[in-house]
Amino acid sequence: MPLTLADVRRDPSASRALDQLAERYTVAEEKYGLVLSQKTGDMKLFLYDLDDLHQWDFVQNKSLATENEQLRALSQKFYQQRQSWKQRALLAEATLLEMETKGDRQNISDLRYAALRRYLAKQFHPDFAPGNGIEKIVRNEFFKEIWNEIDRLDHQSSTTSATPVRSSAEGR
Repeated sequence: MPLTLADVRRDPSASRALDQLAERYTVAEEKYGLVLSQKTGDMKLFLYDLDDLHQWDFVQNKSLATENEQLRALSQKFYQQRQSWKQRALLAEATLLEMETKGDRQNISDLRYAALRRYLAKQFHPDFAPGNGIEKIVRNEFFKEIWNEIDRLDHQSSTTSATPVRSSAEGR
């Protein structure tokens, strides 16, 4: 007995497989079974039995299961990375709070100053600044102004400290 569309629609997995194949093929009933003709080309598939569609469904489900496992592993990796970042942030926050309670204000302001300096360098340094044309030129000019002030503050703090910081050029 030849395979008909009615037979396929009664079987859930065969129906699912035919629906997936129908995206790329047109389905026609012939006297010996179903014929799937490729929509963009001249390839034809001849289906004589429900097992043909069951096999297609099995292969598709197997590839989906593999993809799900890969996504699950990637999700686990991201979760662990997020937990690691969260732990580092909490540790840094606790360290900062401990410094504040001990009254180590100078060290806290040094940490904040260094963080601000890194941020400004990333935002405005000509090597890292996003944008093109006039925007890049404007960012470059902002960087020069800001960095001159940072250098002045660095120089001022090094001359007021008890042990002046020597540059690498002075040590030669």
